[in-house]
Amino acid sequence: MTRAKSSTVPGDMTEGRRNGQSALTAALGDETTALSTPPAVIVAAGGGKRLYPMTKDRPKCMLEVGPDPILVHQIRALRAAGVETIHVVTGHGESVVRAACAEFDADGLTFSRNEDYRTTNSLFSLGCAAVNGDPDGLLVLNSDVVFHPYLLRRLLDDPRENVLLADFASRLGEEEMKIQVNVDNRITTISKQIDPLGAQAENLGVLKVGPEAGRHMLELARQPFEQHQLCWIPDSINTLVETLEFFALGSGALPWIEIDYLHDLERARNEILPAIEALDLK
Repeated sequence: MTRAKSSTVPGDMTEGRRNGQSALTAALGDETTALSTPPAVIVAAGGGKRLYPMTKDRPKCMLEVGPDPILVHQIRALRAAGVETIHVVTGHGESVVRAACAEFDADGLTFSRNEDYRTTNSLFSLGCAAVNGDPDGLLVLNSDVVFHPYLLRRLLDDPRENVLLADFASRLGEEEMKIQVNVDNRITTISKQIDPLGAQAENLGVLKVGPEAGRHMLELARQPFEQHQLCWIPDSINTLVETLEFFALGSGALPWIEIDYLHDLERARNEILPAIEALDLK
């Protein structure tokens, strides 16, 4: 069973304070600084069956955490981090997703649809995105994760090309997407099938890939449906680690949660979001 994961205490405050700024403001960077950021793909096609009937007419990314849906939190975090181009892959409840995104400037925000969302998983949905290889690479997000925006800034600032956010303090079980790393946190294996006792971290579902890895991931995602042997986006990483370097970047003490079950949603609302908001330290 997927557990709610987070810490509700601040991370390293030396990373957060710059020239008297609050930790959160510093973490998101100076809006006037021109940074080259990759486009983002948010995979939001699934039906969220484990949260039925709440997801009868909408995907779980449309469930509210605070006043806003999960997806809106993600788009705001991306825009605050300077990500101008965002592709959302829809499926179940597409009209609800589009309506929720109406508040955002349409420039740079596009939608694609996975027509086979009922019988496919996240990797196939990634292949439906209206993107090709980008010279700045790609950001890829699962749409069911609520996270502190500072995590996204840290990911973008990491100088390595292929990096995914990982929780090295997570209590691992059979359900979690587990990661094995070597001494420099280079990923050797990522899979739900790893023995929890042999894994070092859990995947958050937020990653950055460079142009080469991005092209290869899209190629794997766009294989003909009848040839698909990989289900999840991490499956493609598990294939590519044989030839490309992928690294795990620890989430530290910053709060986050993947929402799979009702108790995850309740914790996101009652504990995680307040913890995120409280970390704008003065």
